[in-house]
Amino acid sequence: MTNNNAMKTPVYLGLLFILLVARHVQAQQEEPDTLVRLETFEIIDTQRPPQAYPVISLDRLEIDVLPAHDIGGLMRSIPNVNGIRKGGTALDPVIRGFKYSQLNVQLNGGQKIEGGCPNRMDAAVAHIDIDDIRALEVIKGPFALRYGPNFGGVVNMKTIRPLPQREFKINVGAMMGYESNWNGFKNRLSIDGGNDKVYFSLSGNIKKYGNYEDGNGNEVRSEFEKYNYTAQLGVSPFKNNYVMISFDQSYGRDVMFPALPMDERKDDTRLMSLDYKAISIGNNFDEFNAKVYISDVSHLMDNKQRPFSDTVVAVSDIQARNYGFRVEGSFSFGENIFVFGTDYEHILKDGDRVKTKILEPTMPVMREKLWNDAQIQNNGLFILYRRTFGEFVMDAAARIDYNRANSGEMKLVKMGNVVYEDTEVKSDYTNISASVGGQYYISEKFSLNLSLGRGVRSPDMNERYIMFLPIGYDNYDYLGNPQLKPEANNEVDLSAKLAFPGASTIEGGIFFSYVTDYITAELLPESVAKPQTTGVYGVKQFYNEDYVFLRGFELTYQSPVSKKWGVRARAACTWGVNPEATKYIIENGEVTGKETVKNDPLPEIPPLEGAVDVFYKFFDGRLVPNVNVRMVAAQNDISAAYMEEESPGFVLLNFNFAYKFNTYLKVTGGVSNILDKAYYEHLNRRIIGGKGNLYEPGRVFYMSIYFNI
Repeated sequence: MTNNNAMKTPVYLGLLFILLVARHVQAQQEEPDTLVRLETFEIIDTQRPPQAYPVISLDRLEIDVLPAHDIGGLMRSIPNVNGIRKGGTALDPVIRGFKYSQLNVQLNGGQKIEGGCPNRMDAAVAHIDIDDIRALEVIKGPFALRYGPNFGGVVNMKTIRPLPQREFKINVGAMMGYESNWNGFKNRLSIDGGNDKVYFSLSGNIKKYGNYEDGNGNEVRSEFEKYNYTAQLGVSPFKNNYVMISFDQSYGRDVMFPALPMDERKDDTRLMSLDYKAISIGNNFDEFNAKVYISDVSHLMDNKQRPFSDTVVAVSDIQARNYGFRVEGSFSFGENIFVFGTDYEHILKDGDRVKTKILEPTMPVMREKLWNDAQIQNNGLFILYRRTFGEFVMDAAARIDYNRANSGEMKLVKMGNVVYEDTEVKSDYTNISASVGGQYYISEKFSLNLSLGRGVRSPDMNERYIMFLPIGYDNYDYLGNPQLKPEANNEVDLSAKLAFPGASTIEGGIFFSYVTDYITAELLPESVAKPQTTGVYGVKQFYNEDYVFLRGFELTYQSPVSKKWGVRARAACTWGVNPEATKYIIENGEVTGKETVKNDPLPEIPPLEGAVDVFYKFFDGRLVPNVNVRMVAAQNDISAAYMEEESPGFVLLNFNFAYKFNTYLKVTGGVSNILDKAYYEHLNRRIIGGKGNLYEPGRVFYMSIYFNI
């Protein structure tokens, strides 16, 4: 397959080059070198929520120059954001120590995706191709309550969408990219066009990557193939009224995860949504938004490429569906701005694991439920308020959620005997979240932000209903608890910004989170539940700890954007502590006792990290080379309760560039890990069946060519 791609790429380049030249000659003169089509107008959110809380946005120009080929990897470039690596792709984001369902991850401001894998090899960010992203927005903390329950932060993946045009036109775009080491190819083709009444887009992506080598020259099993296509149709039937229908079909094939018990053999995902927007409706009615969506995931995984598959072959087949809606209206009365709305989310999940025992002819096949027609529903109402008092901007938000869950029987039967059963599978909760914040402009150069918030989330599918699977960082089977209580994050953020007009900008902040009813896990006696996975120490069940707390800081510097040369710098760190944790003592592969650990660090918290970028703008900014130095400290604050291991620090040297030839052609590329450093991130999982850590790729050369005609 790789050789075929290598032969096809020059052909595609040649055809597109001919089209490029023909179009250029026809135009007779080069259009202005701008990244914005001036004849296009964009549907904008005229009443954005207040931003007294931390918000970071990466746009398409920033995304193009980075070597990341998935959204989780891209997010590593954001201060205090990292990702859990389990294979070659699909990194699972961690923001300020919060992860999994502690984060509200969504598509285009409201669409949710429920992955199939209980070990999150297909987390929500893994179902969206990075080359379909127009911008990635990260809102830290429990403050943005407009987009559903928000515990630790919001990740909003904004995709490229067709826009109304003042006159009919068609645009064709293409991208071809290559990454060495992985021997990875990626291709994209898109067509969009229309007029001010009807507009559309069609696009497709292909990614085929092989195994990579780490800095020691060792091959890491990390190959994957992913494909997707999207179709979008927009209609503007009346002035200031917009309707958008979107469809995305994606496929994952043979995606390797050496740090998980299984690999992804097949993943088929279908995303559909209908959006309606109206702006400038009346004197006080500024905007109305409505969205209806459905997300379907069919996920198949197995252990057929594991060393122990010659005795037991395990195949898991999971179906996950998430559908819902959100409606909101924005109103203004003088200096007062209100946003009212409601949202609904319904998650359904069912899955089986089939074990075929090669050496046991009397009972060769055993079927186990991972989830048994489990479902979670969440109805929410929210309100946002904003008011400007001279140099002070205040914002406040509140939401109430009614969350209910149910499942088929949680029962495990082996050889006709009931091994485990839980009949209390229903639960319902009413959760109240609120936030208030202010931004005070002390002068034109200096401002202060203070935000306080309480975000409440109900337990997720794994925490409520998972059946005997090793899904944690430690080596235990995990069992869901349908009677878990909701988890609450009580957080305060304080930040300051010093911006000199035409000069440098310095911004920094600190935060403190006090998490009550913290969801963790405890060991069950074997008389209650016996492990079902070979080699684990026992069975842990989720329960609510009294409280834990996290704290941290972020600091950024940006040199004057008007200068040809520039410097960007950032540093961030998070610390988390469980005041009283339980450590289980392991001897000869068995639990022999336990002890209490005071002030145990929370697991999977990345260490102190800093980065510096130095760049220069040649040819009026058409060519911008950039040198990046990333410095990561050793992580010695590790959880004894989770048997976490220390990780060494490292320093990386990277280079990237962007060269815009003209309106039609742009090239980006670079070298990551120039010194071929052998290293691994603290959040990387260990390789299953071995004692080694999952190392990051060694030196990688990469380049992408973008066409737009």
